[in-house]
Amino acid sequence: MPRFRFAAILLGWLLPAAAPLAQQSEHPPGYVFDVTVSSAQQLEVVLQRAEDLRELFNPAEHSRIAIVLHGDELQLFHKDNYAVHSSVVERARELDRNQIIDIKACQTMMRALDIGTHELPDFIEQVPFAPAEIERLERENGFTRL
Repeated sequence: MPRFRFAAILLGWLLPAAAPLAQQSEHPPGYVFDVTVSSAQQLEVVLQRAEDLRELFNPAEHSRIAIVLHGDELQLFHKDNYAVHSSVVERARELDRNQIIDIKACQTMMRALDIGTHELPDFIEQVPFAPAEIERLERENGFTRL
């Protein structure tokens, strides 16, 4: 949780700092949440923070918010666990549908958790390795890591 408090404190200066990037890049900058949480409640906090952040800026000036999952929270999205965690899955699906967030799942961690590629909802993009995807978003798309 300290990571999220720190991120909230930084929001005051991150948004103004990102403005020059938006003018320099052909793609507007965005934000990437590096997420490893262990409960549905903690994931709800992440989703709420992403939604709150999105309300602070104009979508024409900033890209979507990427949420890269690479911990136990992946099990919350496992199709076998849908009945228990349907509220958080549907909230994430709605935020994705409304183009507020892009959720990405680390296939390396999926293998470690014995989650098959077909066992997560279709709206979740799967990436080979979370740290490499986060670095790519920062380097190629000008995203700011939160």
